[in-house]
Amino acid sequence: MPHRQRSTKKRGEPLHITVRLADGLPSLRRGSALKLVLAALSASSERHGMRVIHYSIQGNHIHLLVEADGRECVARGMNALLSPLARALNKLWGRCGKVFPDRYHDEVISTPTQARSALRYVLQNGKKHGAVQRSSIDLCSSAPVFEGWKERPPIGSIPATSAVASIAPASTWLLTTGWRRHGLLDIDELPQHRKHSGRPRRNLADSSREATSR
Repeated sequence: MPHRQRSTKKRGEPLHITVRLADGLPSLRRGSALKLVLAALSASSERHGMRVIHYSIQGNHIHLLVEADGRECVARGMNALLSPLARALNKLWGRCGKVFPDRYHDEVISTPTQARSALRYVLQNGKKHGAVQRSSIDLCSSAPVFEGWKERPPIGSIPATSAVASIAPASTWLLTTGWRRHGLLDIDELPQHRKHSGRPRRNLADSSREATSR
């Protein structure tokens, strides 16, 4: 994609970020790869002014809901998350080369409706891809610790051995209070098709250079 001007992001506006795996690599939802992603998310949940609030790990991509003071914080935070994770995954898989595409997509969340849709899309994304039953929650996401379910999933339905990355608590009005104006989430509520805004994706290498040059 051509590199165009980023849309303005205000301090109180969260971001929905999507990061995709390079083609032909093993699934991120299994075994040691999943553990590495969870560890990387925990280590980077609050770094460089970017806070990971929620996440969803799918076979070939990761969804994040993040809060940040500005785009410089996002650039540094994403580099701190993805660079060591890529090295760890390459070591696990015994390979060299690119792990993540050189760009990631982000969408600025500016309204309560957008915030609720983003929460539903991220937390229920496994159901969109057929990896999770409609009446269950995705254990490869932060859904087990989400406190906005209309009816909290029974404790018995969440295995005691399930691991959840350490994530930061939401602090923006949109992700704490605003989204609730449109009702809590149902456990069987499916994510709607995501309408891309057409905004450009950021080149990770460019993001790193931008962050270090300021």
